[in-house]
Amino acid sequence: MDFNLLTRITLLLVIMYSSVTIKPTYGQLLSSAFTRFRDFRTNLIGGILGRTPISGDMMSYTALTGAAQNIGNSQSLEIARQFMTVVASSFGPLAVPYSLDFTLSRTINETYDYIIVGGGSAGATLAARLSENPNIRILLLEAGGEENILSTIPIAAFLLQKSTLDWSYQSVPQSRAAFGLNGNRIPCPRGKAVGGGSSINYMLYVRGNKMDYDRWGQLGAAGWNYSSVSPYFIKMEGSRDPQGDPGYHGTTGPLTVTPLQDTFDVDKAFLEGVRQYGLKVGDLNGEDQEKFMYSRFTIRDGKRCSTARAYLGPASGRRNLHVVIFARVNKVLFDANKRAIGVEFDKDGGKFQVFARQEVILSAGALNTPQLLMLSGIGPREQLAKFNIPLVQHSPGVGNNLQEHAFTLLMFTTKFGSSFVYTRIRTAVDAAKYAFGGTGSFASPGLNVIGFWRSPLAYDARPDIQIHELDYIPGGSFPNFVLGYILNLNRDVLFKYLAPYSLSDGTMYAVTLVRPRSTGTVRLASANPRDAPIIDYNLFQDPRDLEAMVQGCKLILNITQTPAMRAIDTKQFNTPLIPCSRYPFNSDPYLRCLVQTLTYTIYHPTSTAKMGNDDDQMAVLDPYLRVRGVAGLRVIDASAMPEVPTGNTNVPTIVLAERAADLIKGQTLKPRSLPYSSQESILSYN
Repeated sequence: MDFNLLTRITLLLVIMYSSVTIKPTYGQLLSSAFTRFRDFRTNLIGGILGRTPISGDMMSYTALTGAAQNIGNSQSLEIARQFMTVVASSFGPLAVPYSLDFTLSRTINETYDYIIVGGGSAGATLAARLSENPNIRILLLEAGGEENILSTIPIAAFLLQKSTLDWSYQSVPQSRAAFGLNGNRIPCPRGKAVGGGSSINYMLYVRGNKMDYDRWGQLGAAGWNYSSVSPYFIKMEGSRDPQGDPGYHGTTGPLTVTPLQDTFDVDKAFLEGVRQYGLKVGDLNGEDQEKFMYSRFTIRDGKRCSTARAYLGPASGRRNLHVVIFARVNKVLFDANKRAIGVEFDKDGGKFQVFARQEVILSAGALNTPQLLMLSGIGPREQLAKFNIPLVQHSPGVGNNLQEHAFTLLMFTTKFGSSFVYTRIRTAVDAAKYAFGGTGSFASPGLNVIGFWRSPLAYDARPDIQIHELDYIPGGSFPNFVLGYILNLNRDVLFKYLAPYSLSDGTMYAVTLVRPRSTGTVRLASANPRDAPIIDYNLFQDPRDLEAMVQGCKLILNITQTPAMRAIDTKQFNTPLIPCSRYPFNSDPYLRCLVQTLTYTIYHPTSTAKMGNDDDQMAVLDPYLRVRGVAGLRVIDASAMPEVPTGNTNVPTIVLAERAADLIKGQTLKPRSLPYSSQESILSYN
């Protein structure tokens, strides 16, 4: 008997029965559905197998594996937990669709050729590529654990924030932004698991702008122009999208890319509204970026395709690759000649040292990498002296030049049935569709249309505004208490601005500044590696950033007045935000206030240990990603980017790691300009 099929049938019957027959509160509906499904599956399968049934508590714990466990204890969050648990449990052993069993190491050798610190978007990619050579030994140290069941479900991405898969950092209070957040502090989610940010992000496949990479070259990162990196997009990508621009996409790479599987009326109306407003619709990862399109995702067969799944999964049988989880690195070790010779790390209550014959590579991300460099004695002299850290190399650029994409939210109600609302019958049906075949709205994180636009304030030819359209409004996607906890919203925003629209149909738009002028910093809080770094985004330090976001808000207000959007009765939230009520509604001063009140960053920190040439005193790395002033140490992650890309950063980070692996191997793909003919191979080496 196919027990996975039995599980799916059981889930469908229980959810549909509960949805139709139970009329009290939604919490009771979900609790009942969860209990019935849990008991039915546990006892029936246990009886068929002739074994003692697994306890329900154990099963629910296995399904969540802690991802949602520490988010909070409110009843509202329990509703979301139980609902996702039902769906996640239905997948049983198929929920995490790869295994690291052969790679996860219970013993650690004293010496390896390469030690990689951080198993995220860059680190996992790098470990897989370097271990293709069976003659070198690789150690990958990851501070977190493995991905879990909940992380594989695209729609559950939001619930991964402030979970065990997240470092759960916050910024310092922002003086010009985030007035609607408690303490003016912006959450800074960072992946703490094998797969890193690719294990908790929203899975959008965005390459950035061609000019981004040419600009890197102009800023001193020789060899990182677009023609040099474009072959790595092809090498990386396993596209299942038949509508991409010909010649711009790879189909055999490890990172699966799929088109949107399911749409709501709000998605279709917005894309049509974009057309009616006169903007282009098409492949923004192709010839021209300034377009809108249905989103493309790093999703495979309905489940998240992180770098853990795409790269480390296929590498799991390699005996020359060891992956050690829950290993928190404290510092890099140097010899008397300033050569990196190993690392010190904590694991299971003990302190250990391990050594590298060739190199130590930091891939801990744009917040943790500069922290680790400074803890190791590389950074601004005054910062190290403040905490009595012995100076190995004065490098003033470490922790400076922090770049991020700020965004704000414009919210609208729409007609009944046009969007995702978690209390609807369709949600139960989509849960069953997802359990059976990985389809339906659960196979998307809800960011269903994206696009780029060049505002009148753009400082070069690149778009400076990105739009993310979401097929729900806050109280329709998850209960407001859940949103308040995860997003750090203050009571005025939560209860006076959002609460009146709870359980309504609607859509919202993340108006995102992708070409910021303002830069921030990452600093040490202490010499203790367990103390979170001090993160200051310094948003809107340059007032032109704020004005560009106001222009982006005006774009959305115009598109939502098109016939397509009026046809679904699109109406902006007309309850003014408390701090902004003194300004005329939707005037420039009101929009400035809105941007500064509902301010977030979109989880794209970069450039805190940037590449550059010898003349740039703030360049931490050379174009080969080697740390200047020392030997045997590289940084390979988003820290190294001279500037933040124009768009989401996961894909550029993976491409950076792909090319870095070839640099270490001494071979790089020949520079090519896209598009390329299907008859020619772009994957030829120098």
